[in-house]
Order: sequence, then structure tokens, then C-alpha cells
Amino acid sequence: MGGLPGWMPKLLERINWGCSTSPWFVDLADDEKVILRGRRIVLDLWPFVRELPQNIAAVRAAIPENMSAALQLLDRLADSERHYQKIFLRQFDLAGIEAENINPEEKNPATVQLCDVMSKMCRESRFVDGIHAIVAAELAATMYCRAALPLYEKYFEKHAAEYEPQLIEEGLEWVRLHAKTQTRHAIWMKRMLTDIEGESSEEIPYAADMALRAVLALWECPAEVSHFDFATSSIS
Repeated sequence: MGGLPGWMPKLLERINWGCSTSPWFVDLADDEKVILRGRRIVLDLWPFVRELPQNIAAVRAAIPENMSAALQLLDRLADSERHYQKIFLRQFDLAGIEAENINPEEKNPATVQLCDVMSKMCRESRFVDGIHAIVAAELAATMYCRAALPLYEKYFEKHAAEYEPQLIEEGLEWVRLHAKTQTRHAIWMKRMLTDIEGESSEEIPYAADMALRAVLALWECPAEVSHFDFATSSIS
């Protein structure tokens, strides 16, 4: 972790805690529950994934031109061609969810809250807050994929005869992509965070904390970290 802010190990520890306590991963390890849970996960994540490019673009537009690492990272993450979204949508085919059902009128309240936090931090606050929220969300997505991928692969290897091979490959592509180590992204992130705060900060920034709390609530983690009274807390 050399060169990263002092709060980063604390953030990663909390995300790891979330992976270890979330019912998501318990169900994904259960042969009888993995498909049902997988369907719920992609439905719950899609509104966040759908809005992420606009959120990142809003932060990108506010970045000073001398912050080259931030500009490079956010340019890559902004997904202007919607490549990542197209890959994400392939999960619905694998899960057996029809196109007309991917945007249900009733959304998970935790998904709505995560989208609200990300929108406020990225579009209505300082660009530094947007950066911190994006970093927390991106790291959580990476660690979710790394925890979920072997569970999905185990299931689909066992049930390979029930699916077309291409359907499995394309359906797991988003998770596999986000589970990989992105060395260039990591270098840009390190330089970006150093540019805005150096290495001395030990407390997780407010925006990163808010984004992480929303993620852990979506993951259905227990009250120690994830239960938070959003209604009485300012996220403006």
C-alpha cells in the first residue's frame, strides 16, 4: 500500500468485512440459491451501473487540467462507448431475465440509496468528494467480483450441460473483467489520490465512507457497519 493515503487500508478492511458477512456470498455458494441470488444481484446493481458513466463524467468535467492521472483514470472509467454496460447486460441473458424486466418499477431501496449517494457526491459536491465516492465504489465492485467469480464458475462448471458455452462465457465476462488486477488503473489511482491529499490522512473521507456504507447496505451486511440512518445524515 506504499504511496496510498493512510485511510486506504481501513477502507479495504471494511470491504473485506462486507464480503465475509454479506448473505450475497453465502447464497452464491449454495447450489440451490445461486441462480436466484444472481438474478437479484444483477437487478440490484444495474441502476448503479447504468448511472455510473454520467456520475464519472460529471467529476471528470470538474477536474483541473493539471491532474493528469485523475483525467486518465476517469476517462477510462467513464465508459463513453458503454462497453462495460454492454458486458454487464449479458448477465441478464445468463440469468434468464427478459429485457423488459431489467428496469422494474419497484427498486431495492438500498439500490436507490446507493444511486442517490453517488449522484450527490459526483454531481452536486466537490470533485474531490466525487473522486472519493468513485474510488470506494470501484474498489467494492472489484472485491465483489473477486469473491463472487469462483462461486459462479464452480456452479456453471457443475451445470455446464444445461447452458450454451457461449452464454456462460459472455455472462461471466463482466465479473471476470472486474476481478482482474488493472495495473494501469492502480497506478493512476495512486497518483490521483496523492495529488488531492498526499499520504498523511488516516480517516476515511466522508464521501468514500458514505459510498461504502451504501454498498454494504446493498450487500445486506449486518448492523455493525452497514445500518446507517441516511435520513438523518447530510449527504449534500
